[in-house]
Amino acid sequence: MAGSTVYTSNRSQAVRLPKAVAFPEGVHKVDILKIGRSRVIVPQGQRWDDLFLNGPRVSEDYLSERVPG
Repeated sequence: MAGSTVYTSNRSQAVRLPKAVAFPEGVHKVDILKIGRSRVIVPQGQRWDDLFLNGPRVSEDYLSERVPG
């Protein structure tokens, strides 16, 4: 985990990302998801891509006992 500070610039908040957690060079726009008090910043239009491609997986027996309805 990396830390940073939040500062105000022209009535907007900004966060400087440390090099260790910086976006790749080609990322120029981002989406910001508000989840409770947290904020998740992802490359624009790729909100769920990383989660589904690299996130946690469910077990093979997930919902195997599910009764429809």
